[in-house]
Amino acid sequence: VNFYLGKVPLRAELPELAAAIDDAQVCPRRRFGSCFGAPKPEGVYAYFGAGRSTTPLHFDAHENLLLCLSGRKRLWLYPPADARFLCPVTDFTRSAVPPFVAVPPFVAASGLGSEFASMSAACARHVEVWLEPGDVLYLPVGWWHCVEGSEDLSMSLTWWFQLHPEKLALARAAPAREATG
Repeated sequence: VNFYLGKVPLRAELPELAAAIDDAQVCPRRRFGSCFGAPKPEGVYAYFGAGRSTTPLHFDAHENLLLCLSGRKRLWLYPPADARFLCPVTDFTRSAVPPFVAVPPFVAASGLGSEFASMSAACARHVEVWLEPGDVLYLPVGWWHCVEGSEDLSMSLTWWFQLHPEKLALARAAPAREATG
C-alpha cells in the first residue's frame, strides 16, 4: 500500500500526543532547541508514509530538526548555493527537477533550454543521507532536499525554528560586509 500523510500539526490535530512528545525525556526540541531561535508556534509536525512515498525537491524557510521514528528515510541534500542549478519554480522554494533524479540527465532531456543545459558541467551535487529509527538530522534553512520513505511504514517528526538571533545578525550583516568590501 502506497500512502503519504505529511505535515500534520500535532498540537492542532492530536494535542495530547504533542504534549507527550514535548514532555518526553529525549525530545529533540528540548535537547537542541537552544541552538535555534523561537520554535514555530504550531509545534511538532508528523509525517507518515508507506510504499516509498516521496516529497518533491524543495527547501524550507526555517531551521529544521527531523527525527525518524520508524522505517527508514533517504534524503538528497543540496546546499543553497546550488539553487541556480535546481530549476526553481513558482515561489522559488520548489524545483522543476523530479526528486531523486540526477540533475544533468534531467536537464538534458527536459527541453528547458540551452541556459540550463549549459550548466551540466557545474551543476548541483547532492549528498545522500539515510536515517534509521532514532536518528535526528539538522537541516539548515535554505538547504534543498527531497525525502523518500521506506517500503514499509515510516514515521517522522519535525520541529521548525526561526534562526538563532546570532545567526540572524550574521545573515543581516553579510550584505553590508559585501558592500564595503
